[in-house]
Amino acid sequence: MNMEWLNSFAQAVKLKSFSKASKAINLSQPALSKHIRNLENDLDVTLFYRTSTGIELTEAGKRFYARIMPVISEITEIRQELRQFCRSNPIAIGSLPSIATYYLPARLKEIQEINRPHTLMIQNTSRELIQSLQEGRLDVVFLNALYTDESLWNYELFEEPYCAVFPLEHRFHSKKSVDLAEICEEPLIVHQAPCDSRKHIISEMELLGHKPHIINEVAFGDFIYGYVMAGMGITIVPELVAKNLNHLQLFALPIVDARRTISMTTKSNKLGKQLAKFMSIKDDFIL
Repeated sequence: MNMEWLNSFAQAVKLKSFSKASKAINLSQPALSKHIRNLENDLDVTLFYRTSTGIELTEAGKRFYARIMPVISEITEIRQELRQFCRSNPIAIGSLPSIATYYLPARLKEIQEINRPHTLMIQNTSRELIQSLQEGRLDVVFLNALYTDESLWNYELFEEPYCAVFPLEHRFHSKKSVDLAEICEEPLIVHQAPCDSRKHIISEMELLGHKPHIINEVAFGDFIYGYVMAGMGITIVPELVAKNLNHLQLFALPIVDARRTISMTTKSNKLGKQLAKFMSIKDDFIL
């Protein structure tokens, strides 16, 4: 028994005609008749008999109608109540720090078009975001596509290189790009674990047969760039972050063999499709 069957039944009773009922709910008559047959088979009774003027309820049909109409009315009220709840209940959004800082703000402003407020939680790793999503604390997350789950709704937003960040006097100043092999021996300053970028870069270096030369691990925060400006080492950040360091005495070079893909992930296909149209990448992130 499902609501489509029940709605077809209620309309047929109201209009005393399968053909009129099918037009009223924009359904073909064969489809409506099938709903009625399915309902009768499920209940193991005959609900209607035909007359010269249309259809009438059988005794079993009258009893069922009396019992089911309050149920249909209650379900309709519940649906309306939940729709109102969804419109007023904030969308709980989770994001990696770089995405929350440099990618989401303009797009979150546009989300107001779907008439729902939102909250934003920043977490340092994609694994934490996936866990929060699966536990129901978040509705949608923005993360590294390496950590997406095939059982969830995923929408790839953009791909970007990682960039190595150097002090202005560094010997690589005249280069246009670098590869991981060139910077494996450079003194490296990283954020403390857990950190997606740190994990990815170290893994890629080790695949090349190198052990990264980490000289310092710092907590999350912009002061990591102070260490680089002081000539203590280099750091590696996503392009999204590197493009916003022009005010500092630093320069950044894209790493040709180190990239990440950012995805939007949710458990709700409907919510994902609603948000996707606001999330397309624009030319402002292309070097």
